[in-house]
Amino acid sequence: MSQANYSSQRYLETAVLTASPEQLVVMMYEEAIRHLKQAITQIDCNDFEGKRRSINLALGIIHYLQNSLDMNRGQDIAVELRRIYKYVSSKVVEGSIQLKTAPLEESVRLLSTLLESWREVAAQRQKQAHSIATTMVG
Repeated sequence: MSQANYSSQRYLETAVLTASPEQLVVMMYEEAIRHLKQAITQIDCNDFEGKRRSINLALGIIHYLQNSLDMNRGQDIAVELRRIYKYVSSKVVEGSIQLKTAPLEESVRLLSTLLESWREVAAQRQKQAHSIATTMVG
């Protein structure tokens, strides 16, 4: 492993280990979107093995997000997110099987919208944590 790859890997490990739960969700959305965008490019370039890997990684993240929903505490929001994740998964599978990018692009748009919401939640939580820490120190 090159020094640059090692440093990048260590940075990622540190980011994950120090992230809040909301920041981890943001990272997962970013990775799912990145893999779907790669799959779109790979379909366009007829790189079917690369497409398979990218789709599998994206679906793994989406399924993890779906399975980690707390249906008791999340109530209506969790039900809606589950519905969206199922829909996105079906579009990803559709695009993968049919080798069509439109369903994957739709999935990217939906996940990007959710990503922005999670970024806002993460920022609000970070502000709250900072306010509490400042109050405790002061």
